[in-house]
Amino acid sequence: MFRLDNILERWAELYQPLQHDAAEHPTFFRISMIDDNSYFVRNYNKMDGACMAYATHIDAEMAKQNPKAISYRHVIYFLKKQASGTLSKTTITDEEGATEARFVCDDMVQDLIAVLRVMKGCAGGKSVPPELQSDDAADMRSFIETTAADADYREGLRGLELDGAHWGTLPVKFNGWQVCGLTIEQVTPRLLCVNMEKYRKG
Repeated sequence: MFRLDNILERWAELYQPLQHDAAEHPTFFRISMIDDNSYFVRNYNKMDGACMAYATHIDAEMAKQNPKAISYRHVIYFLKKQASGTLSKTTITDEEGATEARFVCDDMVQDLIAVLRVMKGCAGGKSVPPELQSDDAADMRSFIETTAADADYREGLRGLELDGAHWGTLPVKFNGWQVCGLTIEQVTPRLLCVNMEKYRKG
């Protein structure tokens, strides 16, 4: 099964602005959506810097242009805390800090798309680009090549519609944090036969 969230979590571990560590420094989260019940919203006061979240709700439809495929929408949130820190109801909004945080989110989105593009290329038989062939890039290169070579991930990576990715910042919802939502579509072959292994025999 193709699990983009697992790819994203590993990327967050290697990516310096996040440095995700599930036990010591969690910055990657699986959530239903950005709302008052999500882990991030309930615990944002414990966090600093930046984080990202993958929305685990399923959003899919049959691809009209290809009746043998299903189109999935993956939604990823990037969050950046404003340098000015906590804002109160009486504090004048720090637009400079908010603007800087929004552009940082935009940078993180583009960094992720760049890695996914290379990974998709490797899944299609291409080699990693020159910037990933140095010794300093050994961990990232291994992550990309290993994931792209995995049979459970290869087809899903090929189906990512990265050229049509869409992202944008959202209105401020959290105290001192800016949010950017990224949507990536994935087209995957549709299961055409009834799998009798999942049914009662007889």
